Amino acid sequence: MIRIYLVRHGIAIEPEGGIADESRWLTSKGRRRFKRLARAFARLGEPLEHLFSSPLVRAVQTAEILAGTTLHHDVTILEELRPEGGVGRLLAEIARRVKDEEAVALVGHDPQMSALVSALGEVPKDRSVDFRKGSIVRIDVGALPSARPSQPRWWLKPKSRELARGLPVRKTREEKALQKAVNGKASPGGAGAAASANSAKEKPADTPPAKGRPPGPR
Repeated sequence: MIRIYLVRHGIAIEPEGGIADESRWLTSKGRRRFKRLARAFARLGEPLEHLFSSPLVRAVQTAEILAGTTLHHDVTILEELRPEGGVGRLLAEIARRVKDEEAVALVGHDPQMSALVSALGEVPKDRSVDFRKGSIVRIDVGALPSARPSQPRWWLKPKSRELARGLPVRKTREEKALQKAVNGKASPGGAGAAASANSAKEKPADTPPAKGRPPGPR
């Protein structure tokens, strides 16, 4: 298996004032946030054999931050990681450079990064990927360029640096409703708490303990 880490570049300046898209750099917020995420990634202790980046400035800066925290000093530029790059062509190039049992980080842009998550993670067509700037997604794959079999492992959230299982996929309406219901029951003022309070009110204060079992902590 090959460990693939998909990395979307950090927050960059907006394309204003005649600045070319290729020259856009990371904002101070983008740098700070990705540095914290990169340190969280480094603490996982998962070494990289390859670190590839798009030639655009904001991606190169993101890759350099990741290289500095993981002590992987070489950042290789891949033209196939440009924003308009296709998935098939990129995977073919990675297959030429990366061997089995190695790990590679790919630092790039949307829509290509989200397309890679969908392709490698076999995301159903009725689901949408939510690959935010500065996130890292790990997917283990078999032989390239087919990338089969594949096993989505986890993703690092850019703001909270929380390690979440699976893929960054948006929840369906049904899943959101279920999560809301679960959170409502678990909250201090939720239905579960109300039921417990009502039960406590109905129970007589002088109810004797059950026979055969002494009162006390349980």
